[in-house]
Amino acid sequence: MTGETGTLGYMAPEVLDGKPYNRKCDVYSFGICLWEIYCCDLPYPDLSFAEVSSTVVRQNLQLEIPRCWPSSLSNVMKSWDGHPEKRPEMEEVVRLLEAIDTSR
Repeated sequence: MTGETGTLGYMAPEVLDGKPYNRKCDVYSFGICLWEIYCCDLPYPDLSFAEVSSTVVRQNLQLEIPRCWPSSLSNVMKSWDGHPEKRPEMEEVVRLLEAIDTSR
């Protein structure tokens, strides 16, 4: 797969930059979905396609983390890091979420 695969607000920066699509792109998109579920908001709702593309890729725009964000989700936040090499593998994300679920 090649660039611009997916829905704008959920696209990894490297996809927006026209680079090849890979598993780390899915981790990024999943992380954005988790953020959306927790925050009950859409990612970048007030930005156009051009603005999202420009600011996410060139200015490393990150979603704002609410102050009430549980510390148990801090490692999950790495899922939407702007640098793919810093994102966990999906297996690790699953382990993190399972650990949160079983700790309750």
